[in-house]
Amino acid sequence: MISAVLAATIALIPVFGGSVLTAGVLLAVWGLSYGGVSVSAQTWLLASAPGAREAASSLFVGVFNGAIALGALVGGLAADGAGVNAVMWLGGVLGAGALVVTALGKAPDRG
Repeated sequence: MISAVLAATIALIPVFGGSVLTAGVLLAVWGLSYGGVSVSAQTWLLASAPGAREAASSLFVGVFNGAIALGALVGGLAADGAGVNAVMWLGGVLGAGALVVTALGKAPDRG
């Protein structure tokens, strides 16, 4: 669900984000839905490694920050090469990809 909202809001910005009000509403919806990303990811990670919570937490922090840096790099390259709208479409495609991965993924076993 989170991935669907993120992908939809990002994909709708180039279409409906021409006015400040509409762009602001889409950004607010995106921000509210993004709040669940780190909580969900960390919950899944800790559930999959119950015997190594400290190591899993440090891995999560490193990967999360690395992903932020990589996203900034790729987004900047896309903006320079194809424009800001291309960055929004790229974000929408990546969000849709995250939706597919989470829909097809297997939840960690409990116990």
